Amino acid sequence: MTQRIHSLRQDLIPRLWLDFAVGAAIVASILLLGGCRRSADSDPVPATLPGTYTYEAKGSTFKKPWEFYVRLDLAPDRHYKLALDKTIDGERDPRETSVGAYVVSGDHILLRDVQPPMGPSKDVHKLLIRPDSLIAEVGWTGELVLKGVGAPNVVFVKQRGT
Repeated sequence: MTQRIHSLRQDLIPRLWLDFAVGAAIVASILLLGGCRRSADSDPVPATLPGTYTYEAKGSTFKKPWEFYVRLDLAPDRHYKLALDKTIDGERDPRETSVGAYVVSGDHILLRDVQPPMGPSKDVHKLLIRPDSLIAEVGWTGELVLKGVGAPNVVFVKQRGT
């Protein structure tokens, strides 16, 4: 019995800690960006902005490999869909999705989740618009978390043909 509990503790606790540490760090940095503010009226949506953007990261934390793939689809009608796939220590978690609306403010896009579990979000997540990418502005605490788990900066790269 003691050996079984010890085995469970060795197998389960590192997995739970890894899920928590890596998942919370990356997902929070992506979905709960540090540069949040309330939404505002939108500038016109540039013709080149709508399309599909992706972010990929992989690494190892506590000797456990992890991978994240995020797909952000921006529609011309100022709506978006975000899908997150993650694999931690060889175990793929169910896809997480978020849908919402976005506005353009100068050289930034502001995302607001409209269907979170607790109703529409008042937070807005800020991304810097570049010709071929969107760069998340996560603030210094978000950058520290990303560096702590060995993840690259959150840069969504526009996919060709979209």
